Amino acid sequence: MSPPRRSELEMRKELVRLRMEMQRQQLDYHAEPLRHPLRQLGHLFAPGRAARGKGTPLAFGGVLLLTLFGKRLGRFGKLARFALEVYPLVSAGLRQYRESRPPKPPQAPPKPQA
Repeated sequence: MSPPRRSELEMRKELVRLRMEMQRQQLDYHAEPLRHPLRQLGHLFAPGRAARGKGTPLAFGGVLLLTLFGKRLGRFGKLARFALEVYPLVSAGLRQYRESRPPKPPQAPPKPQA
């Protein structure tokens, strides 16, 4: 025999419960940096992060700005957060690319035309 079907009212209640739980988890996730701002700063200066790519004052200022005003910036805030996440990867990749290329031999100055 097939299992008994739940009533429509029970299914709606369950859906509402799941939505409320999802919203609670989202609030917890987004409130974490506000609850522990010193922990956020600690992650910036962690030894593992410094080895990947040293933070510049500009990146540090961007992180601070996004921590304070991230939600109010809308699409620009999302784009800026993405850029700050990608910046260490791109800078490390460029550094590795420059180090792997052989240096160019010095060129002789052009001969003056008579």
